[in-house]
Amino acid sequence: AVLLEEGDNTGSDKTAEPFAEKLRNEYQQLHEKLFESNIYHMVKRANELPVNIAYEQVIALWRENIEPLLLTAIDQPDRTAEVAASYLNQVERFVSNIDNLVLQIQKNSENKNELLGIFEGMSVFLFFMVIIYMIIRIDTKLVKPLVKLVKAARHISAGDFSHRVDYEGNDELGLLTTVFNDMSTSLARHYRQLEELVDEKTTNLQQSNQVLDCLYQTAKKLSKSPLRKTTLSEIITNLQKATLLEQVSLCLASEANTENYDLILPIGKTDPCLIKDCVNCSRKNKNGESIGGSLEYSFPLGDEENVYGFLYLKCSDSRGLEDWQKRLIDAVVDNLSSAIILQDRELQSRRLILFEERSIIARELHDSLAQSLSYMRMQVSRLSKLHGRKAPEEDIKSGLDDLQEGLATAYKHLRELLDTFRLQLNAPTLLSALEATVNEFQRRHPNISLIYELGHCPLTPNEDIHILHIVREALSNAVKHANAENISIRCFQLSTDEVCFAVEDNGIGLPESQEKEHRYGLLTMQERAALLGGSIKLSQGSDGGTTVLLVFPPKQFKDKKQASIGTY
Repeated sequence: AVLLEEGDNTGSDKTAEPFAEKLRNEYQQLHEKLFESNIYHMVKRANELPVNIAYEQVIALWRENIEPLLLTAIDQPDRTAEVAASYLNQVERFVSNIDNLVLQIQKNSENKNELLGIFEGMSVFLFFMVIIYMIIRIDTKLVKPLVKLVKAARHISAGDFSHRVDYEGNDELGLLTTVFNDMSTSLARHYRQLEELVDEKTTNLQQSNQVLDCLYQTAKKLSKSPLRKTTLSEIITNLQKATLLEQVSLCLASEANTENYDLILPIGKTDPCLIKDCVNCSRKNKNGESIGGSLEYSFPLGDEENVYGFLYLKCSDSRGLEDWQKRLIDAVVDNLSSAIILQDRELQSRRLILFEERSIIARELHDSLAQSLSYMRMQVSRLSKLHGRKAPEEDIKSGLDDLQEGLATAYKHLRELLDTFRLQLNAPTLLSALEATVNEFQRRHPNISLIYELGHCPLTPNEDIHILHIVREALSNAVKHANAENISIRCFQLSTDEVCFAVEDNGIGLPESQEKEHRYGLLTMQERAALLGGSIKLSQGSDGGTTVLLVFPPKQFKDKKQASIGTY
């Protein structure tokens, strides 16, 4: 409009052409803004009725009124004044339409902004709702199952395998829960099996402890000698407590292979024997015989040759004895048999020693007192005849002197025999007994020494007695007759497993009449050496002195040789 007014005022031909050019440019710009600018594209995109109507009004006014006027002014510059007047009449309306379009576009933008705000609010609301949903979903599907799993793990760590996780799902946590519950079930089953195994092992250990205690008490009581009825009663009492049997009794004979048994019951039991048939009772086997729902057993005491009695058992359980009960009973029976056999052998050995000692006493009395008495009897008979013949007094006095000397000799031999027969082995070992003997003889001869080099060579009590007798006899002869400054006792072992006991002195040596002077002691020592399976050797050194040597093989080595020969 301004440009048209300016063109109307110029009105000259020189300025008409630049005016038309300017007006064409303005027209072109306005046309582009109406049909090719962002406004046009925005109206098309908006596709809103108020905006479209306002835009159509602007376009219609432009095409019907404004554009023809502008084209006329451009093409016919001489009509500028006329066009300007018409154009000015249309400008206000055109501007009003443009303002309406701008207003509608603004309203549309504001509506879109409001809608965008609503969308933003709804988006924020939905975002928070999604977050809340996700939190609830995570709490439901993840946190709570994990909390339950942790709780279940704590229960399992505390030993409670019955706790289960009550979650089911097709996701990973559901699979983990199923596996965890299966693991808990498996652990509970294994734990129960382990508890049962531990209980079984505990029961077995308790049984083993009872068995060992029973065997220990049995061995401890059997080590006491001699075996008494109270000791045997205590043993079968412990056996009954350990085996939990209904009845346990011991039938024992005073001698082997007899049928006169003595009934030994556990402590506190005084019931008499109801079977009263020891022969048939002792013939029951170890497998048991069924009698009225109970099982009876009989275990013989002894070895293959001798039977000293039997152990009677009664089991109320029809299944019979268990394996551990049988093993315990067999062990106790073996210990009882060994103890009874050893005691019987010890009694027999004592009897044998007693018989040997009586035989030795008889020989000693025969070789010493009997001969002395016989000699004195002959002297009395001779004196009686001399007295009857009224022989000279000198002959009678000579006979009386011989008789007196014989009495003195007999009395001396009697004292020596009494000292020998009163000898007792009270010391616990042979070494202790030899030391006690040396201390005894040192009262009469101070220079007596003992050299004991046997080491580990156990000897039987019978051997100890004979050795002690021989050493004492040799030591007594050395003290009385050798006139020695030093006397020594040496005990050593040869490479042939034989043991040697030597009594050595540096005295005057063997006298010419040794057979007469030492015949009683030497014979006794030789007899004792023969009983040991050895020999006595007397020897004299080149520079004087006497050695009495006892050499014999100990019983343990003889038994080993015989066993090896029998095995071969």
